Amino acid sequence: MAKKFNEYYLGWDEINSIIAAAKNLKESLVLKLLARTGMRRFELANLKAKDVDFERKRLFIAKGKGANEKDPKSRSVPIDDDTIQVIKFYLEGRKTGFLIQSNKKTSDGISLSQINRIVANAAKRAHVNNPNPNLKNLNPHIFRHSFSRLSLAAGIPFNMVQRIAGHADARTTLQMYGIPSITDTQELYEEKLIEKFKQKPKSKNNTKLTKFTEKSK
Repeated sequence: MAKKFNEYYLGWDEINSIIAAAKNLKESLVLKLLARTGMRRFELANLKAKDVDFERKRLFIAKGKGANEKDPKSRSVPIDDDTIQVIKFYLEGRKTGFLIQSNKKTSDGISLSQINRIVANAAKRAHVNNPNPNLKNLNPHIFRHSFSRLSLAAGIPFNMVQRIAGHADARTTLQMYGIPSITDTQELYEEKLIEKFKQKPKSKNNTKLTKFTEKSK
């Protein structure tokens, strides 16, 4: 049975408001990684410090506990300069162990429940409600839905979104996020296509046509 198209996601302002509501560096890192990579909650919890490629600005996401057998074993995703800097400040030179630790007194990785609390509490402070009326608190997975939807709306190629999201089957990406709204479609149409038509022709053969259209205005 095909998965139901997911209509619930956050907008840019809502996402940025939640990130801005982080209380500390750790929370900021958790929120930025979820929002800017679209990774799953368990993938975030399993990240190691060695998985960060600072030079090439990439993050290696290994298949870990909680992964669906149909998901790819591992993948690399791009990360932005701002998130890279947050990671550097958070690690303070540490190169081993879990990327995000449960607390400073232990080397254990952050728990799934901690991730849930960070997201839910930051959303409350930012006064951002869950777009799904059937759910009370905002959950980490909403960032994944939002990342995929907003990426496609911004014009990122479908196959790239599939790769970053870690969907083994392209049909999963299509069924969940592959139906852009008419508003998104029109914005892309005007930005990516119509603007090209408005450019002045380089060929001299088009001079008469250009003059004709200018006279008719």
